[in-house]
Amino acid sequence: MRSSPVSLVPIERLIEQHRKSVRAARRDRDVLTDTVDAVGELGFDRVALVQMVWFVRQEPSYFCLDNYGEWHDIFIARHYYRRDPVHLASLRTNRCFAWSELGSILGRSRVHRPILDEAARHGLRRGITVPIGVAGEPPGSGSLATQASELPPGDYCRAAAWIVDEAFAEVRRIYGYPAPAEDGPPPLSPRRLECLRLAALGHSDAEIAQRMGVALSTVLTHMKYLRHTYGVRSRTQLARIAQRHGLIGVDENIP
Repeated sequence: MRSSPVSLVPIERLIEQHRKSVRAARRDRDVLTDTVDAVGELGFDRVALVQMVWFVRQEPSYFCLDNYGEWHDIFIARHYYRRDPVHLASLRTNRCFAWSELGSILGRSRVHRPILDEAARHGLRRGITVPIGVAGEPPGSGSLATQASELPPGDYCRAAAWIVDEAFAEVRRIYGYPAPAEDGPPPLSPRRLECLRLAALGHSDAEIAQRMGVALSTVLTHMKYLRHTYGVRSRTQLARIAQRHGLIGVDENIP
């Protein structure tokens, strides 16, 4: 481990100061700024707070916040999110992990190494990631990176993980998560739930009828009921509702 970063702020006080500042924040960028400042005291200079579905559905209800600079644009332009080892690993474990552990989580792969090497050239040389999963919400993660050749000491890493977890929770709050109780899914029959899920995955009414083994008229009745129940008009709106309530997962959106 390298020597401790230059900081006279006790870890406990740093965590508490960050908690107060992000809980008072009203904008997502303010949460990111406060978090970058806090983990900077611990030896990290890059932060990302991401709901992974954002990469394929850049809608106002999803978020991707980071200070990755040029790497952010490269990552999206080259579709690295489809095979990024950090994102894939965060779907396979519920604990915070160092990027040096990716091989043990995912297995060795020649596909992943070039992405990590290129990220390192853009300042993300070492890092840790906190997987974040909440029922009914898109899977996400909070990542911290440094240009240094080694991660900060273990107690600094643990404190940074605590901080990024708190930051993610406050960004969720700003984006309206969790959904208010009255916005929860109304009780639906198993058949109507399946109809909603298939519609959200992009199947036509005729395809849904074939998959469910029912008449097309039955599917049309189900769809009319769903639109009326949720107060929407389009299939796109129904798809967003299905995603929000966990009826389709990130693995069905990101190949």
